[in-house]
Amino acid sequence: MKRVLYTDPHTAKDVVMNQQSDGTDIIETTQRFDGLIKLNRQMNNDYRANATVNTQRHVQHVAEIPNVVYNHLLETLGPPAQNPKAWKAWLNNSENRDFRTGGGNI
Repeated sequence: MKRVLYTDPHTAKDVVMNQQSDGTDIIETTQRFDGLIKLNRQMNNDYRANATVNTQRHVQHVAEIPNVVYNHLLETLGPPAQNPKAWKAWLNNSENRDFRTGGGNI
């Protein structure tokens, strides 16, 4: 039996509990992020290399990652501050380019 626990229209996230025939419960979180991918592509297209040279803007926006993907990455890679090499490798992987908002490598 499938039961919706909650739906968040702001983040397009759904949490559903599935009761299995053996009596166990599985909680599943899904998130629709088509709009975020579209925004990331637009930001990537608008990116200008060396736009922060000779400015006080030393921080650059490099990615937008949906909540469910970020939480999964926290479980598998740990926090970004504790494992920056793995996070950089994940962001630089060509399979994850839709989450990037600027050109180049991290």
